[in-house]
Amino acid sequence: MASSSNKRHSSESLKMSPEKALKLFDNGGVLIVLNLPIGSVFGIDMKVYQVGDKFLGLKMIPPGLHFIYYSAVSKEGCVAPRTGFFYFFSPQEIVVKKWDSKNEDLNSLAPSGEEKQRIRENLQNLDRNLGAYPYQTLKQWNRLTCNISESLVNQLQPLCGTISSVTQLVPLNYPTKESSEPDSTTDKRFQSLEDKYLPNMKQVPGTEIRFTEIPKYRYPDGCSAAQITMYNMDSTYLLEQLLKHYKNKEDILGELQMAHVCFLIAHVYDAFEHWKNLVQVLCSVDSGLEKHSDILTTFLTLLHYQLKEIPSDFFVDITSEHNFLVNTLQIFFQNVKSSEANEQFKSYVDKFRKNLTTIYKWDFEAIPEDEQPVVVEF
Repeated sequence: MASSSNKRHSSESLKMSPEKALKLFDNGGVLIVLNLPIGSVFGIDMKVYQVGDKFLGLKMIPPGLHFIYYSAVSKEGCVAPRTGFFYFFSPQEIVVKKWDSKNEDLNSLAPSGEEKQRIRENLQNLDRNLGAYPYQTLKQWNRLTCNISESLVNQLQPLCGTISSVTQLVPLNYPTKESSEPDSTTDKRFQSLEDKYLPNMKQVPGTEIRFTEIPKYRYPDGCSAAQITMYNMDSTYLLEQLLKHYKNKEDILGELQMAHVCFLIAHVYDAFEHWKNLVQVLCSVDSGLEKHSDILTTFLTLLHYQLKEIPSDFFVDITSEHNFLVNTLQIFFQNVKSSEANEQFKSYVDKFRKNLTTIYKWDFEAIPEDEQPVVVEF
C-alpha cells in the first residue's frame, strides 16, 4: 500500500480522486526497469519519457495490451534506434526488465513467486521511483488498439520478441570477383560496382514483423483477361482469401491497427506500407460490400481515429501531389454509392465521407487526372 503522500502525488498527477488512484495502484500492473541509462527515451503507448537517475519503471498499468518502447543513450550521447514490444498485462502483474549493456537491449527477468510478492510488498518504498501510467491517454490508446487480440499479437510479433525501427540485416552472400568484361552502359557500370563492393543483404531471421502476406495475384487461376480486369478492380475475392488466414474475421482489423501502431509509435516504415495495402484491399471491395458491411463499417470507425494521429498531408506524394488516401477512398465511396448495400450502411459511409470533407477539405468528387478525357487540338 502506498503512503498517504505518494497516494496524493499519484492522484494529483492523474487528476483523479485519492480513492480511485489507490484502487488503480493496488490492481494495476507494475513494470520494473533496471539499469536503463540516464537520458534514454522510454515510452508506453502514447506517452514518452526521458529517463532520470531515479527511474525504476511504471506503476498502475491497466490490464490489457500495451506497447513498451525505448531508445537507449550511450556514454557519448548517441541515441539508439527505437525498440519495443507488445505485452498484455494481467491485473497486479509484475514484469521485470533489466538493461543488458553488452547486447544493448532490455532482458526479461523471471522473478519467483516469492520475489514478486516481496516486490509487491515493497512498492511503498519503490513508489517514488515509479512513474504512474498516463491515464489521460488511455482512451486514445484503446481506440487505436481495440481489435488487437493477444493471439493476433502472438501471430504477428517477431519471433525475437521485439520490434525495431531499423531493419536488422546480415549479408546473404559477398561480392564476386570483379568482371573483366568492359561495361558498355552507365547502368551496367554502376551495377558492376554494386556487385563488386556491396554484399547481398537480407533481414535477420526472426526480427521481421510477421504481417499476413497479401497475395500478389488478386484473382483465381484460370481467369480470362476480362475476369482478371474485373478482379483487379474489385478486391472482394482478395479480401476473402485474406480472411482465411485469421481465427476471426475481425482480426484483419486488428492487423490494420497493429500495422498503424508499429508505424506511428515503433517508427517501422514497412508497417506503414502494409497498412496502406490493407486499406487499399478494404476500400476496393465492390461486389462484396453488403456481405462484408459489418467489417467495413468498423474499418471506417478505426480509420477515423487513425487519421487523427497522422498529419493529413502525410499521404500526399510530394513528387506528384497524389494523395493516396483520397484516391483510395474515392473508389470506395463510388462503389458504395452504386451498390445494392443496405441503406443504413450507405448512410454511415456518406456521413464518414462528409466528415472527412469537412475536417480535411478533401474533394472526393473531382475526377482523377489519369481518368480525365484527353483534349486533342488540331
